[in-house]
Amino acid sequence: MKMKKLLAAVLSALMLVSLLAACGGSPSSNSQAPSEEPSQPTEGGSKTYQFWGTYEESGENASMLNAAFLLNLNEDGTAVADKYMFANFDASDAATNPTFTASYMSGTWKEVEKDGVACLQIKLAYVDEAGTESNAQTAYAYDVAGVYSFDLTFPVVPGMSYTRVAPMEGKEGQTYADANAFIQAYKQDFTAPEHVGAFTDADNNGTAYLQADGTLLVYAGYDKFADGTWTLADGAIAITLGGEAVDVTMDGNKATFTAERNLGDGNAVTYTFVCEDISALSAPEAPANGGEEPAEEGIASYEAGGLVLVLLDDTNMKVKYPEYGMERDGFTYVLDGDTLTVTAPGEDVLGAFGQIWTAMGGETWTIDGSTATKAG
Repeated sequence: MKMKKLLAAVLSALMLVSLLAACGGSPSSNSQAPSEEPSQPTEGGSKTYQFWGTYEESGENASMLNAAFLLNLNEDGTAVADKYMFANFDASDAATNPTFTASYMSGTWKEVEKDGVACLQIKLAYVDEAGTESNAQTAYAYDVAGVYSFDLTFPVVPGMSYTRVAPMEGKEGQTYADANAFIQAYKQDFTAPEHVGAFTDADNNGTAYLQADGTLLVYAGYDKFADGTWTLADGAIAITLGGEAVDVTMDGNKATFTAERNLGDGNAVTYTFVCEDISALSAPEAPANGGEEPAEEGIASYEAGGLVLVLLDDTNMKVKYPEYGMERDGFTYVLDGDTLTVTAPGEDVLGAFGQIWTAMGGETWTIDGSTATKAG
């Protein structure tokens, strides 16, 4: 996909994420307002500090969420945090890199004493083009053997309440000479899934990877948004997505099919995938299940207001949102008779999913902190 289309898709998907949220992530303890007003800045010469940190998670929306942050505390008391979305695999110059945002958050800093301990007070907020502030936080960074640390709470979508937390550490002086040095330090290279052939949509940066076992993985840029199967017989290729057969148009050895990615809020992108010569492909190996659609992983599953709770083993669970092709690992559960208790990786995560449960028919669930309980 051309860059403008890619950015439009990313923004639409990010709006979907924000709509799924409840009240957003809770700021870390060191971002809460102190019980007493900190002291005035300490006397002394001007100093500078630099902090860095990342937020990372796996899944189909990683490129929209994963980011590295570079925070500069300048001599004049200003604080500026830049954001680099490294999971988009763009390591070009910061001045023109669409995945790098200068001054993503900004504010002020000073040296203070809090509860009798010297530290750095850092105030940050997102400021839009009109000068309106949102997502404000005050954090305190303490010196431990020359290394300072705090948790940066940042908005998934600027101005919205749905947040994530990036642990930050830093030192006095400058560790990265400039934004480009920071990008080079955190850049990543995309590794495509193993495949024996591919369909591509060059205009929309889409790729459908044909794997040797007959599995089909469909990517938008670097995010997988669909999967299915493929078979080859008598010079024709057959494809399924989500268990449904897909129309494949043949023109000699050229094969074409379309797939739609639902971005939520009424937005969707249609991809037209083309393989110029399927005669170069070999038929896939026979899968272990005899050619059927791959079975859902796990030992059991439950419905919860539009969500599917997949019990992976005796303690671990995955939560899926099939309507939007989203899922999240890291949940645990306890099944006591007919009572199922689910514990999320964090209260902010359950807050987002809990809203879906309640809004879409899961009102029989009791949400408390990072746990959800339902009697059978």
